[in-house]
Amino acid sequence: MEVQEILPYIELESDMEPFRNFCLENCYTKERVHKGSTVPVPEIGVCGFLHTGCLKVFFSTENGTERLMWFLESGNLLPVGSGKNFCKRIVADMDSEILYITNDDVYRFVLQSKENFFSIVEQYQKRQLLCIQGQLKEIEESSGVKVLKFLYQSAALYGKKTADGILIENLPSRSDIASHIGVHRSNVTRYISNLEKEGLFEKMGKMLLVKDMKRLQQLLEDEMIKE
Repeated sequence: MEVQEILPYIELESDMEPFRNFCLENCYTKERVHKGSTVPVPEIGVCGFLHTGCLKVFFSTENGTERLMWFLESGNLLPVGSGKNFCKRIVADMDSEILYITNDDVYRFVLQSKENFFSIVEQYQKRQLLCIQGQLKEIEESSGVKVLKFLYQSAALYGKKTADGILIENLPSRSDIASHIGVHRSNVTRYISNLEKEGLFEKMGKMLLVKDMKRLQQLLEDEMIKE
């Protein structure tokens, strides 16, 4: 089974370092936010850049329901919005620092070189892809498939190999997983607990140890065949 990167983690891109340095030199204000605090969504004409930390970005569905869409890690631009539509809310997942510059400054940065232009464009292209993939995975998937797929892809893409299995560090909370994949929190808890009882997983604080990746992959494929 091919693993595709459709998880909501947007990591640091190495080619964004020039923009980080530009923001450090040209920011008109810095904002430090503590874990759990709400970050104001940048207004039109303002660019926010995550210098350190990690942010959770919640979008608003057509009927006004809040949905967790992305985890932004250090080195990322903040989405722009009114705070009411599309990007509804941004919350610090850990202590973070944000640099703010104007769009005019971003324009100056882009004009400096072709590489600068592409580094900004690629950020938005990656986010567009994540949004499209997020929509596609909503189609005809049961709660079990969604939970298993999230756990399998988390392990395959972000897990670290250990002597005992694949370790997923900083696993999102049950509520955050449920919000992202569009299922009830109780379903996430139930599926993970059942797999723990079967010896496939071992929970270690915010970390999760997957003891048998081949078995997890087989469980996922079996569930997808049932669909």
